[in-house]
Amino acid sequence: MRRTMLMGLLGMVISSPAVRAQGLDWVASALPERAYDFGTVARGSQVRHAFPLINQSDQEIRIADWRTKCGCTNVRVGAKVIPPGTQTTIEATIDTTKFLGYKPSGLTLIFDRPTFVEVDLNLTCFIRGDIMMNPGQMDFGIVRRSDKMPPASLTLTYAGGRSDWEVTKMKTLSSKVKAELRELSRTADGQINYTLTATLQPGVSNGYFKDEIKLLTNDPSSPSIPISVVANIQSAVAVTPSIINFGGLRPGQSVSKTVLVRSAQPFSITRLAPSQEGLQPGEDEKGPRAAHQLKLIFKAPEQTGPYHATLTIETDIKDEPPALLKTFATVVP
Repeated sequence: MRRTMLMGLLGMVISSPAVRAQGLDWVASALPERAYDFGTVARGSQVRHAFPLINQSDQEIRIADWRTKCGCTNVRVGAKVIPPGTQTTIEATIDTTKFLGYKPSGLTLIFDRPTFVEVDLNLTCFIRGDIMMNPGQMDFGIVRRSDKMPPASLTLTYAGGRSDWEVTKMKTLSSKVKAELRELSRTADGQINYTLTATLQPGVSNGYFKDEIKLLTNDPSSPSIPISVVANIQSAVAVTPSIINFGGLRPGQSVSKTVLVRSAQPFSITRLAPSQEGLQPGEDEKGPRAAHQLKLIFKAPEQTGPYHATLTIETDIKDEPPALLKTFATVVP
């Protein structure tokens, strides 16, 4: 009986989060932020935060899995494998539709490299029932990048009883989103309806896009309302794979990889520009084609440690920004 109790206590100590992280210096540097408070938010909103994950060590970091602390939380991981000298983001979104008041949530990341450890990322917010949004975020969906982007809109409703309540100002995180707020109706008992319309600007980058619109109000108890903006901007040119890890190489050692650059229409590659020495693209066959096989040769530099470089691929497709290929390697003694 005594042995069973001791084994049970030992198991509790080993599984304790505080104990699991002891001596793991790479965790502190890799995850400089592990908690975020959204403040006061509108009911129905989908609030989002991205935790940075930065690999400043000389070993590969790998996320084996994760679990959320609430069914209302959705997680998007930028990359599961993070080579030395690179970084990614862990994005968590809370759907506030079914809750009121103080709401804690978050997720637990499970790493198996360079060592096994579980790390909590915590989120909190206070959900107001007198302010509602429909839908919960400004979601453009899948958008083909062009000079004129399609708009997205949502409705904001205030039902707090103040007849003078109003939105006094708007802010966006970047200049790539333009927003317009219009008051729809205002009743004597204090119900006020707004419609918010947003458009993406032509300079928006390809890939998964996220931003935020912040509404500032004249209510001192809730001076700001955050609204998430998300979109998936499709590129006319796709590079497969988009990330290459050459692995561990000795100084001077060479290795080659082949990538496929393709589009829905025939095109020509006009320029290939590596950002670092050691990465050399092969000659591309001249003439427009819907798919180009591109050979890359990497020669490890003399300096040991992590190596990362990008290859910029320019084409003759009108208004299409250059495609980027990311490459990584580790130069070992």
